Amino acid sequence: MRSFFNSVKRAFRSLLGTEAVLRQLREAKRQRRRDALCLGNAIQYAAADQAEVQALPEYARVADVTRLLQTCRVEGETLVRVGGEIDGGYVMLDSLRPPAVTAGYSFGVGHDVSWDVAVAGRGIDLFLYDHTVKRLPEPVPRGRFVRTGIRGREPVAGQKTIAEVLADNGHAGRRDLVLKMDIEGAEWPVLEEVSSATLSCFAQIVVELHGLIDVLTPEGHARIVAALGKLAQTHQPIHVHGNCYEVPVWIGGLVLPQVLEVSYVRRADHTGRFVPRDEVFPTGLDRPNLPDMPDVFLGRTFSSPRPR
Repeated sequence: MRSFFNSVKRAFRSLLGTEAVLRQLREAKRQRRRDALCLGNAIQYAAADQAEVQALPEYARVADVTRLLQTCRVEGETLVRVGGEIDGGYVMLDSLRPPAVTAGYSFGVGHDVSWDVAVAGRGIDLFLYDHTVKRLPEPVPRGRFVRTGIRGREPVAGQKTIAEVLADNGHAGRRDLVLKMDIEGAEWPVLEEVSSATLSCFAQIVVELHGLIDVLTPEGHARIVAALGKLAQTHQPIHVHGNCYEVPVWIGGLVLPQVLEVSYVRRADHTGRFVPRDEVFPTGLDRPNLPDMPDVFLGRTFSSPRPR
């Protein structure tokens, strides 16, 4: 009898494993179809009259996003790469050290803590949050891992808002914090919920924006523009980098990666020091997220046309 039940268990496990594989295959097929459509549209837009393309509502929606992500440099400050030489590294202001920054938050750990290790090495305490992993892939000096996710307005078991997390650690109202957020698309409800007062606690923010292709729809455009508009009230983009995991959207001379890494600095810290960054992206500090793929060429889509 025990042998029979064990056979049944193995059969169920096999079926569950098969279903998981089928789900992965369906998702891979969907991704290939979406990438093919992006490439096909890009070719059609390139062949069409530019004036006609720029008159399309889709172009206006992409332009709205790129406008909110126009980069500036900070006069008198230098940029540095913080973290891994492939995925997991971000370009930031080279001011990540006490007393300007004494504590950092890392939302979305995954399997790469190179940024966290680099920041901790600058004498900064790290608070790492991720409900999808059981433990850190490697020790982080000065790091404290909490198996909790970050949520938006909707209550979710085992998850908290940014404000709640800051309060837990006695950091509410502080001005000497840094934030890295890579939470695989959950950043949109988080940005929708977080207040400008809470965002202002962070001297620098690096965030991976996922699913930017959704801006092509009216609903996605409204959600994305509202979130980026809120961030723009308190923070200025200083660097962008396209993630090469997915095919970008090209339309009318603009390019919008489906996943974009954006580095921000708090506006109030650099009043009167923002100057246009007329530069081609990627820069010498950038690296492809995949070692066997070329980096995403953004050109001057995110270069600042005028001072802020």
